[in-house]
Amino acid sequence: MRILHLFSNWKWTGPAEPALNVAWRQCADHEVLFLSGEPSEGAQSRIVPEAESRGVPHRAGFLLGKHARFRANREDARRLAGLLEEFRPEIVHAHMDNDHRIASMAVARTGIGHLVRTAYDARGLSGGFRTRRVARRAMDGLIVNSRTAFDTTLHQYGGSASSVSVGGIPRPMTLIEGGVDLVRFDSRRFDRTAGRERIGLAPDDVGIGIVARVQGHRRFEILLEAHARIVRRHPQLKLVVIGRGTHIKALLLDPIERMGLAGSVISTGYLKHDEYPSALAGLDASLFLVPGSDGTCRALREQMAMGLPSIVTPRAPLPDIVEEGSSGLVVEESADGLAAGLERMVAEPDLRARMGQGAADAARRRFDIDSQAAATTAFYGTVIEAARTGPAGAASR
Repeated sequence: MRILHLFSNWKWTGPAEPALNVAWRQCADHEVLFLSGEPSEGAQSRIVPEAESRGVPHRAGFLLGKHARFRANREDARRLAGLLEEFRPEIVHAHMDNDHRIASMAVARTGIGHLVRTAYDARGLSGGFRTRRVARRAMDGLIVNSRTAFDTTLHQYGGSASSVSVGGIPRPMTLIEGGVDLVRFDSRRFDRTAGRERIGLAPDDVGIGIVARVQGHRRFEILLEAHARIVRRHPQLKLVVIGRGTHIKALLLDPIERMGLAGSVISTGYLKHDEYPSALAGLDASLFLVPGSDGTCRALREQMAMGLPSIVTPRAPLPDIVEEGSSGLVVEESADGLAAGLERMVAEPDLRARMGQGAADAARRRFDIDSQAAATTAFYGTVIEAARTGPAGAASR
């Protein structure tokens, strides 16, 4: 099968890695081509080197901006139509709103390829007018990543247990959870003691980590308040923040100093390559409060794969990922709720051990990227068959 993936961004952000990982795993059995955005002037693509390191064929020459621009999109659609004539893929897989717009024009113009969309948002496919118009133009199948996303999409569009209604016509829809590289995120690969030393944890510390870009909407203010309460009773608690952000000083570093938490909060900054899973190997538990632009919540899945029990809030799709009481705790999104979760994690080592094993087991059962890629490829077959036999018929294809 020939598969063309589109990702309208050049940054290694949001769902870039989940999208590229699916293409990577499909390369073993299929002819795959990956397109991503052109970097802004003076910048270099963060996606192309990752594609090259995985051996995923990549084609340049497309702007593929994150946001829609009329002239740029028209030019990309024209160029993409030419590529469709040349490559003749059976599947055109769009991963973002703008590449879906561009692909829908090219597919409608040429009649080549069945257009599959993955909606990474925790609420599934947007119900807005523009998205509906693009989906009616061309969308032969839809993939969502969580039960909440599936149910919300059905609520907005209508459909069934296996389809979504687009302009009154059923299109196949499926739920495929986001995957992670279970070989890379395997705690047995790392020396836990060395990992703890590198991030500044003493042998008796209980390190609870959060992996997130430091931004205003990530609720660091309530996390620091909760941490301040619990660390008074449990001084062995260390909050480890893995990530960076333009406003990290105002949102994290200054409040740490002001609240007298400098000795109990560790900020590692952004960790690259194996520095990151090595740091996870040194932790005792993890936190995940607010999903970002990647609705698969990849960082949470990676932490679970490393055997870390998690404290999460009720924000979708977090309760779909963490199994309450088995692989983690779902707590109220407040200082009180987080404090209660932190208290249990730091004071109950047996609970941490049991839920950490539950997290690792769940990751092996649900998050393998090979299984994710295989399920995605199988769904392509469903889409092609539905287009051939369904009421819309995709007669031009």
